[in-house]
Amino acid sequence: MSVYLGAISNIDEHKVNETILFAENNADVLKKFEDIYVEYVRKKVKAKKYDRTKVIKLLEYFYQNYVRPAMKNPRNYGYDPKLNVAERKEFAEYFRENIETNYL
Repeated sequence: MSVYLGAISNIDEHKVNETILFAENNADVLKKFEDIYVEYVRKKVKAKKYDRTKVIKLLEYFYQNYVRPAMKNPRNYGYDPKLNVAERKEFAEYFRENIETNYL
């Protein structure tokens, strides 16, 4: 996460942190993350085709396809964390670092 996000940035750190915490603590979402995205990155690393910038875009799809719909569900959280582009990149960078430190 960025250390300083002052008034220049349009990142709502609270919203990004809530989304990250939800993704890490929801068993269904975390399983999708490990089964789909972590395995894909492992394959790319093994084939020596790993590109850190492309993983950011991949993890933005993780947010879009699994995290946001799960958070919108009233049984889970009932909140729509519509992240803007900068916030989605921040979310994806966090999970990229998570993959690189914990799964590779």
